Amino acid sequence: MFDRFKRDPVQRAKKHIEKALVELEEDYPQYASEEYEKSARLFLEAEEIDFAVKYFREAATCALLADDHIRASDMKIAASEVLLSDNRYGAASGLYSESSDHLFRQKKTNESGRALGLSILAALAARNFDTAVNVLKKSEKRLGKNESTRIGMLNFARVAVDVLCDGIAKTEKEVEKIINSTKPRESEAVLVNFVSQSVRLGLNTEVTLEWAGKDRDSVPAKNPIEFELRYDCPVPVKVVEYRYALSNGLRISREPEFSTTETNSDSWLIEVCPDLSGDGSLGPFKLTLEGEEVLVHKPSNVIDFRIDRAPSDLKMSLSPKVVSCSLGDEVILEVTLRNDGDGPADNVKVTVELSDGLEVSLGSAEKTIQFIGSGESMRIQIYARPVVSLGEETVTVIVIDSRTNIELKNSTQISVG
Repeated sequence: MFDRFKRDPVQRAKKHIEKALVELEEDYPQYASEEYEKSARLFLEAEEIDFAVKYFREAATCALLADDHIRASDMKIAASEVLLSDNRYGAASGLYSESSDHLFRQKKTNESGRALGLSILAALAARNFDTAVNVLKKSEKRLGKNESTRIGMLNFARVAVDVLCDGIAKTEKEVEKIINSTKPRESEAVLVNFVSQSVRLGLNTEVTLEWAGKDRDSVPAKNPIEFELRYDCPVPVKVVEYRYALSNGLRISREPEFSTTETNSDSWLIEVCPDLSGDGSLGPFKLTLEGEEVLVHKPSNVIDFRIDRAPSDLKMSLSPKVVSCSLGDEVILEVTLRNDGDGPADNVKVTVELSDGLEVSLGSAEKTIQFIGSGESMRIQIYARPVVSLGEETVTVIVIDSRTNIELKNSTQISVG
């Protein structure tokens, strides 16, 4: 019975924890750190992953109490490796980043950069793409871009971010050379291989945004337009997350409906409504594509175009249609202009054409209306008088909208008796 208890790693781990607490009470944090490390390795032997990580971290905390940043870094890296073995990449990323901070404090530049590289790769594997980008920026600010390229793991992390987050093109030869320079430890191999495979696939994956139909340089405001979003990947994947960017004045009225089925390629129709005139920009669409042991984060291209003001749609009515009067009497006609379009009508030219027996009795035969807003109406009165002879005369009103150059024409018959 005693031998069986002695061989039980969990019970032995608890003994080391008790010793660590005693060492802390006696103000020997360095010895407490060693006891916590022993307990963590016994929990790892018993496959108690959470306890192993917990006590590696306790060992790191005690090392910091003893002002031993190198040991604190080693303990956090040990905890990170345990998390990697359990595919808990997000938590591992944070610990690698903390470990890098301790190493940098002790001027261990290469080791610090390597830990940052692993932090970035773990963030990519966990789909924390924003975190990966931010940690890369941290490394470049801390070490400089040129220095970071000399550290194999960090250089590969930079390339992985370029390909998987920013869609930057790289040659396969260049990528393979950088992957081979990482020299991962056995505990890091699964992570490095996973991200390496994603980078290789990312180079051969395309996410494309295109016009649905003929390409256009400009579109009218208020009129929905359609685009096609598609991807092509060497292996079956599905979209698990997406983001997109679009300029002010645009809104997506119909978003893509992604399937849960894994395929090598797929496409979707997107409807966009331009609400305001000006410059329009759609994209990039950033798709996270996931398959069996594969993760690819790929942005599409961007489509730029001009959004013209919404078109006007003038309607004209003239009343009355028929009128009788005596020679020399004045006739008043009313023209109603109504804009049924989504955009304003500008510089609307109104011309009155009279038959030979008529003259304009008040005002002029031509006028320009500067602006008629969407949904607005305007009334104009025309004063005409027969001055020559009896019979049938005609008043014709012609309206031209300068934006559309569409001509509207209407006439009234005047019987002079």
